[in-house]
Amino acid sequence: MKLKEEQKNKSVLTTSYVLTNGSPITFVLYDEDGDWQLFGEDEVDDEEDAYLVSVDEILEMEPILKKLPDLQPGQAATREKDSTRWFIVEDEE
Repeated sequence: MKLKEEQKNKSVLTTSYVLTNGSPITFVLYDEDGDWQLFGEDEVDDEEDAYLVSVDEILEMEPILKKLPDLQPGQAATREKDSTRWFIVEDEE
């Protein structure tokens, strides 16, 4: 699934750092339940840092997310903060 193909009003989890501090999203998880979690490089200390926004809102804020590769449930992708290229995180099993 690609984030840009998701329903526009579906909620995604992100952080206050992304929303209010402009921290670029560098890590995306498409979890086993089919939910999206999007994080920057800032360390999240507690649940108060978590926010839900719509797919449409996050794509408008971070157009680079439109370049995310196709992710299967449980997969994640990462990028360097100044890069536009995403890499799928390989399992280390």
